[in-house]
Amino acid sequence: MTRDFVASPSVRSATRHDAEAIARIYRHGIEERGATFQTQAPRADEIAAEIAAGRLMLVAEAGGHVVGWASVGPYDDAHPYYAGVGEATLYVDRAARRGGAGRALLGALADEAGRRGHHKLIGKIFASNKPSIALVKSCGWRQVGVHQRHGRLDGEWKDVLVVERLLGVQAG
Repeated sequence: MTRDFVASPSVRSATRHDAEAIARIYRHGIEERGATFQTQAPRADEIAAEIAAGRLMLVAEAGGHVVGWASVGPYDDAHPYYAGVGEATLYVDRAARRGGAGRALLGALADEAGRRGHHKLIGKIFASNKPSIALVKSCGWRQVGVHQRHGRLDGEWKDVLVVERLLGVQAG
């Protein structure tokens, strides 16, 4: 699906009505094999259930369409001492990349995560995903290090860059 997204993206909380678009964008990201170890996207009803359960999930809209989404999930459910740390996820529609949606989502996600009591967000990015690495760096995220051979995707080992953003702290 090719679209021209000429409007500046706006960001809002996701609703169950966004679940189909979120699933579509996530599915495309999975198919590209450049951003996740996942090989199957969740169904729209599963995404709607996460939204209904209160998961922090935002969408970017441009030209009347959802063009990206971001969410915060738990860093480690098993250890309560990590309760203020969230793991960020971000996907942008292919046709809307480099149009400001990713930057807008990352900024809004950090703001909302801080309001919800998080003190830090972390992310894991394939070391080969140069556009995403450049985006998070430009948004004030710090590179922590590389997990080598962190997992296999289609039989190939992938390294992941770990990044973090301290919330409530001036970047720089």
